[in-house]
Amino acid sequence: METITEDHFRQIFRNQYSALLNYALTLFADEEVKDIVQEAFVELWKRRDTLNDDDHIKAFLYKTVYTRTLNMVRHRHIVQGYSEQKKQIENRRMKYYQPDQSDVMRHIESRELGRQIDTAIDELPEKCRMAFTLSYLHGMKNKEISGVMKISVRTVDTHIFKALRYLRGRLGFLARE
Repeated sequence: METITEDHFRQIFRNQYSALLNYALTLFADEEVKDIVQEAFVELWKRRDTLNDDDHIKAFLYKTVYTRTLNMVRHRHIVQGYSEQKKQIENRRMKYYQPDQSDVMRHIESRELGRQIDTAIDELPEKCRMAFTLSYLHGMKNKEISGVMKISVRTVDTHIFKALRYLRGRLGFLARE
């Protein structure tokens, strides 16, 4: 068995490179197939002692290009699948940490908002607070409130108006956010 000489290798390269490149491009149209074809020739050079028949050399080159192209396609598919899964996981993670998307954050914000509103209501003068609480928190009509507080309906209206004006001023920053 004869070893492939450097001159014979160059001749094989010149004769087969274009055909192998066209073959590789039909399998997978990408610039990387040039590397695959070159790698096939490197592999041929490494095995030059075992291959000496031109038909076997040609078959070896085509088989090498085919196998390496398939491996590249599989690898890309795995990488793309991995990348897609990583993106999905990252999106879920970011969604979890976004305060407006988190149930925990909404609960905390709701409790804090409730505390601020309760504090503002507690700051109202006693009769304003009582009229406001009976109206808005207990759902009573102004006429019913006047009976409970033993004041006129007009006075109930005034207390509720004052309470709302104070609360709007005190809690107005919540409406601007």
